[in-house]
Amino acid sequence: MLTRRHFQTLAAAAYGVTASGLASAADTPFDGIWTGLLNAGAVRLTLRLEIRGQTVTLISVDQGNARIPATSVDIEDEHIKLSFKSIKASFSGALTSERHIDGTFTQGAPLPLRFTKGDKAEALPPPVVAPLTREVLNDKRLAAYTPGMVAAWASGFASDVLADGARSSGDEISVQPQDQWHWGSITKSMTATLCGRLIDKGVLSWSTTVGDVLGKPGGRVSEPFRQASLLHLLSHRAGLQANLDLMNFVFFTRDALTDPREERLKWALTALKQKPVSPLGAQHLYSNNGYIIAGAMLEVLTNKPWEALIEAEVFTPLGLKSAGFGAPGHFRQSDQPLGHLVQGHNRKPVEAGPGVSNDNPVALGPAGRVHMSAPDMLLYLQAHLNQPSGFLKAETWDTLHKAHFGDSYALGWVIRDDGTLWHNGSNMMWYGEVLIDQRNKTVACVCANDAAPDTQLAVSGLLASANAAAVSSKGDG
Repeated sequence: MLTRRHFQTLAAAAYGVTASGLASAADTPFDGIWTGLLNAGAVRLTLRLEIRGQTVTLISVDQGNARIPATSVDIEDEHIKLSFKSIKASFSGALTSERHIDGTFTQGAPLPLRFTKGDKAEALPPPVVAPLTREVLNDKRLAAYTPGMVAAWASGFASDVLADGARSSGDEISVQPQDQWHWGSITKSMTATLCGRLIDKGVLSWSTTVGDVLGKPGGRVSEPFRQASLLHLLSHRAGLQANLDLMNFVFFTRDALTDPREERLKWALTALKQKPVSPLGAQHLYSNNGYIIAGAMLEVLTNKPWEALIEAEVFTPLGLKSAGFGAPGHFRQSDQPLGHLVQGHNRKPVEAGPGVSNDNPVALGPAGRVHMSAPDMLLYLQAHLNQPSGFLKAETWDTLHKAHFGDSYALGWVIRDDGTLWHNGSNMMWYGEVLIDQRNKTVACVCANDAAPDTQLAVSGLLASANAAAVSSKGDG
């Protein structure tokens, strides 16, 4: 299955890779747009190919339209071979009619994949999804070599949280249902929710621009970004680069700061000096920078750190008592799950505490540094499912869950073809996914303490299983 690495904090390289073989741009029988459904059992992804001669781009429609250029293209007669180095994937296929390319998509395990000419994939039969059980969780975790996982669901008053494995590969302390997990970019919807709260209070509006807040005194914001609104930033439509370049990235601390505002504003202003990657509003380009700039704007307008704002406006009102920032746990203790680096089938634990590169820089908080327990994540997801009027106005809930620029990305959420709201998150040492199913009135979440490709595949399958369990609980009731 297509991994989601390109959708995470450190995946800017996925947007910078260029296709090989550009010397020949002659038209081929493959030229045009092709769309297919990748079926990996419980997991389905809509994938699209844009082919122009020897230039090929793979688009993951269900993952925010992330664009992955092919690193090699081999087209000969009716056969095509593609590789995508940034996601360690390949596709090999052949034209079987004017409308179909049939072949195999490989990323770990080879999977059959049919591409159909145009922007619509041919329907596949509904996948068979086994409802979540402790045995299913254990089997998926062991197969992925993941130290620890948690999977949870809620439907009405029914819910379940299952934890399996160890907090660290270096010990045998079992993960617990109440343990805290790092949720990475799932933080983005929380920052958007915070914006909604402050908009309802009149602090700013969806149309407030970067220039309005950060452009004074003049000269700090380059002209291409001055008119970027909060809605542009939260929809990844501001034309910003995904992250700072590595030379700037390393100068920002990962250790907790009493007041991160100076660091965050420095990051925001540095990002605003980078070259635009597209005109304002023209293209969806997933960007951590946009959410960091939005956080810096809130800090300037309220004179409070983003951390204090989200604690007061989101975590406390929703009862998310375990929510915090950065890698969970205490230095040299296994009191919470530890994130892990991937070394083949081995997992190396990364300690919590100061002086350790165990998370993104503090400045990146609004884009991806929240941790919390799975039960609290369910509470957060249920708030978005039930949309209480005492927390946000009805029109604000609608704005958060709507795609505003004609794509599938709302404000911190990907809107899937079936109408569910989904997002994932990773700091490359953890990987999690969440789901809100409005049709069935269910929510689900899964997290693991490593981010290997096999782990990501397992998490995706477990998320579908967790939601299946939630749906079946309604029938049982």
